[in-house]
Amino acid sequence: MTATMTSAAQGQGPRRAESAIRRRSVRAIKVYWPVSRQTLATLAEGEVAVLHEDESLAGLFRALEASPELGDFGLYTDVFEVGVGAEGFTAAPGSTPAFGAVGSRSLSPTLTFTTYLDASVADDEVSRVLSRIVAAHPWEVPVVELSAPLELVSRA
Repeated sequence: MTATMTSAAQGQGPRRAESAIRRRSVRAIKVYWPVSRQTLATLAEGEVAVLHEDESLAGLFRALEASPELGDFGLYTDVFEVGVGAEGFTAAPGSTPAFGAVGSRSLSPTLTFTTYLDASVADDEVSRVLSRIVAAHPWEVPVVELSAPLELVSRA
C-alpha cells in the first residue's frame, strides 16, 4: 500500500516548505554475514568496493540478485544497506562451527545486510527468497530476520 500526503495535511501546523511524502508498506530482511577481519577493517575505512572483492560474500550477492523483488525503490533497484559489526557466540556441543571452536566464546567479524520487499509479496515468494539466502549462508545456524510490515517514508 502506498499513500501520499503533505506535512500540512498531517496537521503539523502552519505550512513552511510543504513537502509531499510517500509512505510504502514493506518488510525488512536483515542478514548477518561473516567476513574476514581484513574485509571488516577495509570496509570500516570507507573502502566499499571490498564488498564485491570478498569471495565469501559472492553467495549472498547471488541470492540477492536472484530475487528482483528485493530492494525495489522505483527509480532505484537492488537497494541494500550494510552495517559493520561483530557477532558473539559460544558453539554448543554437537555443533560444527564455521568459525570458533565448540565450548569457546567467539567473536566473529560480521556485516549486516538490510534490504526491503513490498509487504504485498505473497508468503510463498517471501519463503523462496529467504530459502535462497539461507542456502547460501556459511553458518550452521544462519541469522536472518524478517520484519513484520513497516512503513518506509520517501519523497512523493
